[in-house]
Amino acid sequence: MSSQLPLLVERHRLPRSSGWLAIVWVLVVVSALAVAYSAHWSRVMLNDLAAEMSQREKAQAEWGRLILEQSTWTAHNRVETLAASQLNMRVPEAVEVILVKP
Repeated sequence: MSSQLPLLVERHRLPRSSGWLAIVWVLVVVSALAVAYSAHWSRVMLNDLAAEMSQREKAQAEWGRLILEQSTWTAHNRVETLAASQLNMRVPEAVEVILVKP
């Protein structure tokens, strides 16, 4: 019976390459998790980019409306009409203009 004991111990030992196999298995699992995380992070960043681009388009449209409003408020005819009606200003006659030489 004592001669069979070392045989049983030898039979239940793992092969030498099983340690490397376990390391490779752990690396494969970690790699798979990293791929899943990377795909998720990429989707999140893409959604953020789409939201920022939408906000940029809205800001550009608002900028265009503000430029149009500014050009309307500063039109020469409107300024001249307001100057004449509210400030009693008028365009001077040619004889009223005095040129000053530097």
